[in-house]
Parts: sequence; C-alpha cells; structure tokens
Amino acid sequence: MDVQAVVTAALFLAALSGVLAVVLVVAAKKFAVVENPLIKEVEEVLPQYNCGGCGFPGCSGFARFMVETRDPDRTCPPGGQATKNRIAQILGMESKGTTPTVAHIFCKGTDSKALNEGAFYGIQDCTAADLVTAATKVCPYGCMGLGSCVTACTFDAIRIVDGVAEVIEEKCVACGACVKACPRNLIAMIPQGARVYCECRSKDRGAPVKKYCQVGCITCQLCVKACPTKAISLKDELIIIDQELCTRCGACIEKCPQHSILGAHFELPPKAEAKEVVA
Repeated sequence: MDVQAVVTAALFLAALSGVLAVVLVVAAKKFAVVENPLIKEVEEVLPQYNCGGCGFPGCSGFARFMVETRDPDRTCPPGGQATKNRIAQILGMESKGTTPTVAHIFCKGTDSKALNEGAFYGIQDCTAADLVTAATKVCPYGCMGLGSCVTACTFDAIRIVDGVAEVIEEKCVACGACVKACPRNLIAMIPQGARVYCECRSKDRGAPVKKYCQVGCITCQLCVKACPTKAISLKDELIIIDQELCTRCGACIEKCPQHSILGAHFELPPKAEAKEVVA
C-alpha cells in the first residue's frame, strides 16, 4: 500500500470537509431567519389548546399572525378578553372588547319529541349517515344524535341527551370544532348571556313538521307579528331573531304554538316591557 497516497487522500478529505463546513456556516448566517421575539411572548400567553378556533392550526401560527398584523379584531376564543388584553399589552396595540361566545345546538327534537323510524347500524358518524340518508330521525334537518360533534370536541363539552347533542357550557371554549363537524349546520357560536332563539332549523312548513316533531318550527310567523321591536323575521324559510333588537320581552315565546322559541341561558322575566322601534 502506498502510504503517501493514503496520507494525501486523508489530507484532501480533511481540507474538503473544512471548506464545506465554512460554506455551511456562511450560508446559515446569510440565510438565517431571525424570528421576532414578540412571537414567543404572545404564544406564551395563549392557552396552548391548539384548537383552531382562531382560524390557525395552532397557537404559534396565531401568535405570528398577531405580531405581523396587529389586527385588533382577531381574538383567541378560548383565551377570551383577558388573553386579548395581554396580547394588546405586549404588542402595544388597542384591545377591542369582545363578547364571549359558546356553542349552541339549534335543535330540540329529542327522541321523546321527534319521530324516529327504523334502526341505524352503520358507522356512528353523522356525516356518513347523512350522505346515505340513513338517519332514523324523520326530520331531514334535525340532529341525528350520532355524535360527530362529540368526537370533534376535545374538551368533552358536548354530550348526547335523548338523541340530541347538548353543549355543556361551562366546558365549552368556543373553538368551533363542533360547528365544522355538523353536516346539517345545526351548531353555531352564540353570545354568552341572555338571548332568545328559534331552536329549529327545519325549512319545511306546517303539517309535515307537526307530523315528525312536536317542537319543530312551522313558520306560522305568529312570533314575527307578536314582536314589538320587529326583531324577528323569516329569511330563507327560517325564523331569524336579531339579537340587537331583541329586548327579551318573551312575547314570541308565549305566542309560539310549537314551543320552538326558547330563552337560552336565562330565565325570562314575567312581564318585561319592550320599547317600540319605528321601522
């Protein structure tokens, strides 16, 4: 074996390694991305649920967005106003007030009040059952009760009670995962506190609704006529209540023959006076 050749080869490889190491160090410094330290500060005040309620896949993504945009309208739903205030303080920006929200199921057609036919033995998933129209509940708009929203909620804030999903409000962090999971769009985020809602999303009218649900909205519009503030209207075959105009007087609840309108999160006062709104 030629010792000289071996030594030469070793020296060449050592020199080449040194050159490549220098190139890598220079490239690392030249192309290094320096992250704004504020991103880490903002991320640390977030709840670290990585729930996606803010519209980003994780808390780090939301933190980076806030540092780059200083958007006063964006918020972390689980963190609420307190977290929003802390972020505003870190970024030296204005903190707008936000109304805390909670998930709500717009269906009260439980198994004891709504008609069911047959039996379902497929995958216990609402989307799967809805795709093949295999749900046992006759109402084509009501909660199927198979628990897709329960599976989607990582905070155990939803349960199935008598065939209908129900939100456990004290556990809900308003991440919105259940909203995306419902194939019939029966779940929405609503403001916490005293509100009145039509608890039915059926677009059928009159007799058909009465046949399959005791509490289904028949769009008789008696609530529209009874509302003294004109807060209720019929839009796209659904009864919609404008929460800005609603005074919670309870007139619509008293007039609804199907008991489809309920006061969510509060007890109605016996006789609340409403101010007339001139259209």
